[in-house]
Amino acid sequence: MSADALGSVETTSLADQAYRRLRDAIRGGVLRPGEKITERDLAARLGVSPTPVREALRQLVHEKVVERAGPRALRIADHSSAARSEIVEAEVRLSALMARLAARNATAEQLTGLVSLLAQADRIVAGIEKTVAGQGVEADVADGLAAVFQELRLFHRQVEACAGNPVLEGLLDQARAFSDEERLDLTMRLAPEHAEAFRARYHEHRELLDALLERDEDRAEELAVRHHRAALAQLSGD
Repeated sequence: MSADALGSVETTSLADQAYRRLRDAIRGGVLRPGEKITERDLAARLGVSPTPVREALRQLVHEKVVERAGPRALRIADHSSAARSEIVEAEVRLSALMARLAARNATAEQLTGLVSLLAQADRIVAGIEKTVAGQGVEADVADGLAAVFQELRLFHRQVEACAGNPVLEGLLDQARAFSDEERLDLTMRLAPEHAEAFRARYHEHRELLDALLERDEDRAEELAVRHHRAALAQLSGD
Protein backbone atom coordinates (compact mmCIF):
# COMPACT_ATOMS: atom_id res chain seq x y z
CA MET A 1 0.00 0.00 0.00
CA SER A 2 1.53 3.31 -1.05
CA ALA A 3 1.69 6.35 1.19
CA ASP A 4 -0.89 8.23 -0.86
CA ALA A 5 -3.23 5.27 -1.37
CA LEU A 6 -5.13 6.17 1.78
CA GLY A 7 -5.30 9.86 0.97
CA SER A 8 -4.32 12.70 3.27
CA VAL A 9 -5.91 13.67 6.56
CA GLU A 10 -6.89 17.26 7.34
CA THR A 11 -6.24 18.96 10.67
CA THR A 12 -9.76 18.71 12.14
CA SER A 13 -11.32 15.63 13.72
CA LEU A 14 -8.20 13.58 13.07
CA ALA A 15 -9.50 10.39 14.67
CA ASP A 16 -12.74 10.58 12.68
CA GLN A 17 -10.90 11.29 9.46
CA ALA A 18 -8.42 8.48 10.13
CA TYR A 19 -11.38 6.15 10.70
CA ARG A 20 -12.99 7.20 7.43
CA ARG A 21 -9.76 6.82 5.46
CA LEU A 22 -9.10 3.39 6.89
CA ARG A 23 -12.68 2.33 6.23
CA ASP A 24 -12.35 3.47 2.61
CA ALA A 25 -9.03 1.67 2.25
CA ILE A 26 -10.50 -1.58 3.58
CA ARG A 27 -13.62 -1.29 1.46
CA GLY A 28 -11.59 -0.43 -1.63
CA GLY A 29 -9.14 -3.29 -1.17
CA VAL A 30 -6.12 -1.09 -0.44
CA LEU A 31 -5.97 -2.83 2.92
CA ARG A 32 -6.67 -6.48 2.20
CA PRO A 33 -8.36 -9.15 4.36
CA GLY A 34 -5.78 -10.87 6.51
CA GLU A 35 -3.19 -8.10 6.06
CA LYS A 36 -1.20 -7.26 9.19
CA ILE A 37 -1.19 -3.60 10.19
CA THR A 38 0.46 -1.41 12.83
CA GLU A 39 -0.49 1.91 14.34
CA ARG A 40 2.91 3.42 13.48
CA ASP A 41 2.83 2.34 9.83
CA LEU A 42 -0.73 3.55 9.28
CA ALA A 43 -0.01 6.84 11.05
CA ALA A 44 2.95 7.44 8.74
CA ARG A 45 0.88 6.73 5.66
CA LEU A 46 -1.96 8.94 6.83
CA GLY A 47 0.43 11.70 7.88
CA VAL A 48 -0.79 11.94 11.48
CA SER A 49 0.42 10.95 14.92
CA PRO A 50 -0.37 7.45 16.23
CA THR A 51 -3.02 8.74 18.66
CA PRO A 52 -5.90 9.35 16.17
CA VAL A 53 -5.00 6.13 14.37
CA ARG A 54 -5.17 4.26 17.68
CA GLU A 55 -8.65 5.67 18.30
CA ALA A 56 -9.78 4.79 14.78
CA LEU A 57 -8.46 1.24 15.11
CA ARG A 58 -10.22 0.85 18.44
CA GLN A 59 -13.52 1.59 16.70
CA LEU A 60 -12.70 -0.74 13.81
CA VAL A 61 -11.88 -3.54 16.24
CA HIS A 62 -15.22 -2.93 17.96
CA GLU A 63 -16.94 -3.22 14.56
CA LYS A 64 -15.06 -6.48 13.85
CA VAL A 65 -13.48 -4.92 10.76
CA VAL A 66 -10.03 -5.18 12.33
CA GLU A 67 -9.06 -7.98 14.68
CA ARG A 68 -6.27 -8.61 17.16
CA ALA A 69 -3.77 -11.28 16.15
CA GLY A 70 -1.76 -10.98 19.37
CA PRO A 71 -1.03 -8.59 22.27
CA ARG A 72 0.33 -5.92 19.89
CA ALA A 73 -0.57 -7.34 16.50
CA LEU A 74 -3.55 -6.29 14.37
CA ARG A 75 -4.86 -7.44 11.00
CA ILE A 76 -7.73 -6.74 8.67
CA ALA A 77 -10.53 -9.20 9.44
CA ASP A 78 -11.08 -11.87 6.82
CA HIS A 79 -14.73 -12.84 7.09
CA SER A 80 -15.81 -15.69 4.85
CA SER A 81 -19.08 -15.36 2.97
CA ALA A 82 -20.60 -17.87 5.38
CA ALA A 83 -19.47 -15.82 8.38
CA ARG A 84 -20.88 -12.65 6.81
CA SER A 85 -24.22 -14.40 6.25
CA GLU A 86 -24.30 -15.46 9.89
CA ILE A 87 -23.57 -11.90 11.03
CA VAL A 88 -26.40 -10.63 8.83
CA GLU A 89 -28.77 -13.26 10.24
CA ALA A 90 -27.85 -12.29 13.79
CA GLU A 91 -28.64 -8.64 13.04
CA VAL A 92 -31.95 -9.59 11.40
CA ARG A 93 -33.05 -11.73 14.35
CA LEU A 94 -32.04 -9.18 16.98
CA SER A 95 -33.73 -6.35 15.06
CA ALA A 96 -36.90 -8.42 14.83
CA LEU A 97 -36.85 -9.12 18.56
CA MET A 98 -36.40 -5.43 19.26
CA ALA A 99 -39.42 -4.64 17.06
CA ARG A 100 -41.52 -7.18 18.98
CA LEU A 101 -40.48 -5.68 22.30
CA ALA A 102 -41.08 -2.17 20.98
CA ALA A 103 -44.68 -3.08 20.15
CA ARG A 104 -45.03 -4.34 23.70
CA ASN A 105 -43.17 -1.66 25.65
CA ALA A 106 -43.19 1.64 23.71
CA THR A 107 -44.63 4.59 25.57
CA ALA A 108 -47.16 6.93 24.00
CA GLU A 109 -44.49 9.63 23.86
CA GLN A 110 -42.07 7.33 22.05
CA LEU A 111 -44.69 6.35 19.50
CA THR A 112 -45.47 10.01 18.88
CA GLY A 113 -41.77 10.54 18.24
CA LEU A 114 -41.76 7.75 15.66
CA VAL A 115 -44.75 9.30 13.92
CA SER A 116 -42.90 12.61 13.75
CA LEU A 117 -39.74 11.02 12.34
CA LEU A 118 -41.63 9.35 9.49
CA ALA A 119 -43.60 12.53 8.81
CA GLN A 120 -40.32 14.41 8.40
CA ALA A 121 -38.96 11.65 6.13
CA ASP A 122 -42.14 11.87 4.04
CA ARG A 123 -41.62 15.60 3.59
CA ILE A 124 -38.06 15.06 2.39
CA VAL A 125 -39.16 12.31 0.00
CA ALA A 126 -41.89 14.58 -1.38
CA GLY A 127 -39.24 17.21 -2.06
CA ILE A 128 -37.05 14.67 -3.87
CA GLU A 129 -39.96 13.54 -6.02
CA LYS A 130 -40.81 17.15 -6.87
CA THR A 131 -37.21 17.80 -7.93
CA VAL A 132 -37.10 14.68 -10.09
CA ALA A 133 -40.44 15.53 -11.67
CA GLY A 134 -39.12 18.95 -12.61
CA GLN A 135 -35.56 18.08 -13.63
CA GLY A 136 -35.76 14.43 -14.65
CA VAL A 137 -33.91 11.36 -13.41
CA GLU A 138 -30.56 13.12 -13.76
CA ALA A 139 -31.49 15.61 -11.01
CA ASP A 140 -29.00 15.88 -8.15
CA VAL A 141 -30.88 14.57 -5.13
CA ALA A 142 -27.89 13.24 -3.18
CA ASP A 143 -28.42 15.59 -0.23
CA GLY A 144 -32.09 14.65 -0.04
CA LEU A 145 -31.33 10.93 -0.10
CA ALA A 146 -28.75 11.36 2.65
CA ALA A 147 -31.31 13.29 4.73
CA VAL A 148 -33.90 10.52 4.28
CA PHE A 149 -31.30 7.94 5.28
CA GLN A 150 -30.55 9.85 8.48
CA GLU A 151 -34.24 10.12 9.37
CA LEU A 152 -34.74 6.39 8.84
CA ARG A 153 -31.66 5.52 10.88
CA LEU A 154 -33.10 7.65 13.69
CA PHE A 155 -36.41 5.83 13.25
CA HIS A 156 -34.79 2.40 13.63
CA ARG A 157 -32.70 3.52 16.60
CA GLN A 158 -35.83 4.89 18.26
CA VAL A 159 -37.65 1.59 17.65
CA GLU A 160 -34.76 -0.12 19.42
CA ALA A 161 -34.99 2.37 22.29
CA CYS A 162 -38.73 1.62 22.54
CA ALA A 163 -37.89 -1.99 23.35
CA GLY A 164 -36.54 -0.78 26.68
CA ASN A 165 -33.75 -3.34 26.85
CA PRO A 166 -30.24 -1.78 26.94
CA VAL A 167 -28.57 -5.21 26.97
CA LEU A 168 -30.20 -6.22 23.69
CA GLU A 169 -29.41 -2.77 22.25
CA GLY A 170 -25.75 -3.39 23.04
CA LEU A 171 -25.82 -6.83 21.46
CA LEU A 172 -27.43 -5.44 18.33
CA ASP A 173 -24.80 -2.71 18.06
CA GLN A 174 -22.10 -5.37 18.17
CA ALA A 175 -23.91 -7.57 15.64
CA ARG A 176 -24.38 -4.95 12.94
CA ALA A 177 -23.01 -6.16 9.62
CA PHE A 178 -22.36 -2.60 8.40
CA SER A 179 -21.56 0.67 10.13
CA ASP A 180 -23.90 3.63 9.58
CA GLU A 181 -21.25 5.17 7.34
CA GLU A 182 -21.06 2.03 5.20
CA ARG A 183 -24.84 1.84 4.95
CA LEU A 184 -25.07 5.43 3.77
CA ASP A 185 -22.26 4.96 1.26
CA LEU A 186 -23.77 1.77 -0.16
CA THR A 187 -27.29 3.21 -0.18
CA MET A 188 -26.16 6.26 -2.15
CA ARG A 189 -24.35 4.03 -4.60
CA LEU A 190 -27.15 1.50 -5.08
CA ALA A 191 -30.26 3.70 -4.91
CA PRO A 192 -30.23 4.99 -8.52
CA GLU A 193 -30.16 1.47 -10.00
CA HIS A 194 -32.59 -0.04 -7.49
CA ALA A 195 -35.05 2.80 -7.03
CA GLU A 196 -38.14 0.57 -6.91
CA ALA A 197 -36.66 -1.75 -4.28
CA PHE A 198 -35.63 1.19 -2.12
CA ARG A 199 -39.05 2.79 -2.56
CA ALA A 200 -40.75 -0.43 -1.45
CA ARG A 201 -38.54 -0.71 1.62
CA TYR A 202 -39.20 2.91 2.46
CA HIS A 203 -42.95 2.20 2.64
CA GLU A 204 -42.26 -0.76 4.94
CA HIS A 205 -41.36 1.73 7.67
CA ARG A 206 -44.95 2.95 7.62
CA GLU A 207 -46.21 -0.65 7.93
CA LEU A 208 -43.92 -1.24 10.89
CA LEU A 209 -45.10 1.96 12.54
CA ASP A 210 -48.72 0.88 12.11
CA ALA A 211 -47.94 -2.45 13.77
CA LEU A 212 -46.28 -0.67 16.69
CA LEU A 213 -49.20 1.71 17.09
CA GLU A 214 -51.57 -1.27 17.13
CA ARG A 215 -49.35 -3.14 19.65
CA ASP A 216 -49.24 -6.06 17.22
CA GLU A 217 -46.08 -7.87 18.35
CA ASP A 218 -46.26 -10.70 15.81
CA ARG A 219 -46.78 -8.33 12.91
CA ALA A 220 -44.00 -6.00 14.06
CA GLU A 221 -41.56 -8.89 14.31
CA GLU A 222 -42.60 -10.31 10.92
CA LEU A 223 -42.21 -6.94 9.20
CA ALA A 224 -38.82 -6.31 10.82
CA VAL A 225 -37.48 -9.68 9.65
CA ARG A 226 -38.59 -9.04 6.08
CA HIS A 227 -37.36 -5.46 6.01
CA HIS A 228 -33.93 -5.98 7.55
CA ARG A 229 -33.20 -9.19 5.66
CA ALA A 230 -33.98 -7.58 2.29
CA ALA A 231 -32.01 -4.44 3.11
CA LEU A 232 -28.94 -6.33 4.33
CA ALA A 233 -29.05 -8.74 1.40
CA GLN A 234 -28.95 -5.83 -1.04
CA LEU A 235 -26.16 -4.07 0.82
CA SER A 236 -24.20 -7.33 0.86
CA GLY A 237 -24.63 -7.73 -2.88
CA ASP A 238 -26.61 -10.97 -2.53
